Amino acid sequence: MKKKILLSAVNAKFIHSNLAIRYLKKYCESHIEGISIAEFTINDNINNILKKLYSLDADIYGFSCYIWNISLILDICSSLKKAKPEAVIILGGPEVSYDPVRVLTENTSISYIVIGEGEATLLDLLSCIADGEHNLSGVSGIAYREDADIVVTHSRPLIPTLDMIPFPYSSFTGYENKIVYYETSRGCPFNCQYCLSSTIHGVRYLSMDRICQDIKSFVNAGVRQVKLVDRTFNCDINRSILVMEYIIKLNSSTNFHFEIAADLIDERFLETVKKAPVGMFQFEIGVQSTNPKTLSEIKRKTNFSKVALNVCKLIDFKNTHIHLDLIAGLPYEDMESFEKSFNDVYYLKADMLQLGFLKLLKGSGIRENRSMYGMEHHEFPPYEVIKTKWLSYKELLLLKDIENVLNQYYNSGRFRHTLEFLHKITGTNPFEFYRSFSGYWNLKDYFSASKSMNDLYLILQNFISDLYKDILSSLQFNLLNEYLKLDWLLYGRCGSMPASIKRYDHSLIKEKLHEYMKNNLKDTDGFDFLKNIPMREILKYVGYEVFEWDIFGSSPLRCQVVMVYPLKYDSGSKKTSFATIPLEEII
Repeated sequence: MKKKILLSAVNAKFIHSNLAIRYLKKYCESHIEGISIAEFTINDNINNILKKLYSLDADIYGFSCYIWNISLILDICSSLKKAKPEAVIILGGPEVSYDPVRVLTENTSISYIVIGEGEATLLDLLSCIADGEHNLSGVSGIAYREDADIVVTHSRPLIPTLDMIPFPYSSFTGYENKIVYYETSRGCPFNCQYCLSSTIHGVRYLSMDRICQDIKSFVNAGVRQVKLVDRTFNCDINRSILVMEYIIKLNSSTNFHFEIAADLIDERFLETVKKAPVGMFQFEIGVQSTNPKTLSEIKRKTNFSKVALNVCKLIDFKNTHIHLDLIAGLPYEDMESFEKSFNDVYYLKADMLQLGFLKLLKGSGIRENRSMYGMEHHEFPPYEVIKTKWLSYKELLLLKDIENVLNQYYNSGRFRHTLEFLHKITGTNPFEFYRSFSGYWNLKDYFSASKSMNDLYLILQNFISDLYKDILSSLQFNLLNEYLKLDWLLYGRCGSMPASIKRYDHSLIKEKLHEYMKNNLKDTDGFDFLKNIPMREILKYVGYEVFEWDIFGSSPLRCQVVMVYPLKYDSGSKKTSFATIPLEEII
């Protein structure tokens, strides 16, 4: 009798999709029929997940396991086995590959574990199960029960040629609001001790013909974003340039996300990126630390001067989104060192600065050496660090608060001008500013409940008023008001402007403003979209705001200007269109 096989993924968010189960399905289904997939999220109700799994009535259930879903998956498997005792349950993925004996010992609902790279192993295992489970010991790369013992078979060699693995996507139906994951390589040339890629040596690549064919499939389907999971996309610089050139040649609206090493970038790479249309590429760059001793200890050899230079060049192009990463809790990184790392990276002015916390992953070198570093970590996933020789738990909690505030203000991208102005006038470095700001959030108990966007503007305004009232002049507070107003108009615009932001009384000049916009805006740069709109309709498409200061140049000037902006703006653009006109020209 043919067995029904269901491969399941529990993703961290709805917008995510699981690449692994699609690879497994495609690789196995040319030899085995009856394979389907199902995806859920960690936010789904467990009873709803179980109901779906049970109703699909599979004979064999496979689950892809990671730090963010392992606890939920083990609970699901326990209940599923009770509801369906005859079911065979297989686990695979990094969260079960490094201690399969313990997982099987503690979870009697699990039948098999696939260790490491899964395509060829799962195919052999499913074939063996279909054959009555004869010769299980001959299937490399699995763990299973044999009477009272746990058997771990010989490790399986990696698939030598990635082109042997079929393209994982059959169609793109249902991906309209999701990220599509893809890889052009497996492995990493580096040996970072916090990363599982360090456990597998060497890099394997898809052929350029295959990559071009796959990328064209994404573009033809109109996929919104393709996120490459290559550990270091540009480790082969020539190949990375060829891939980007091909994407540029297709001239599509699909966004491609790459994780790169900035110190490997050369002038040819930069020239290629410079040619890309706005929004086509985004780069994630793991800086992690700027402390040389820390980088040496985790075996991450990085030239930060070169990283900084190349990141600044990428940012200057104004056509890509740049995302930089730091990790708190690494060896030899105390608060003083981390403050320097934070400021070094913050001053590069990337679009996003992600402050992450060290996770002691199973199989990683840093976990093996944790006692040497005085590291304690949570015993439950994601095994985040609690303290080290250099950072106490109290200090890590402080960094958690800084991360929270950093995400809501800097990483939201909604306070760009205000934050830059505040760093100048308060005389504090970025880390000091966010440490003080997060302390204010604690003092006011703001962390206890979520805040609306307008709440965030008011909180920032109150923070500056409370802490700097005796330091800043009335002129500086007036300028702060104007920068808050500008940021809200450019990046906020949700509901009404916060009442705490002072505004010009537009009723005094309303008629003259309307007349000016109707007669002049169509010929203004950035307002070409008004060309075919009747004059009487123009005010439906544009908004305006009078500023008491001209803050749109390199330095603020005391004169009244009108900012005119499209009411609908392109959120994917690196530049928001608007025009400024001296008020005296209008009235």
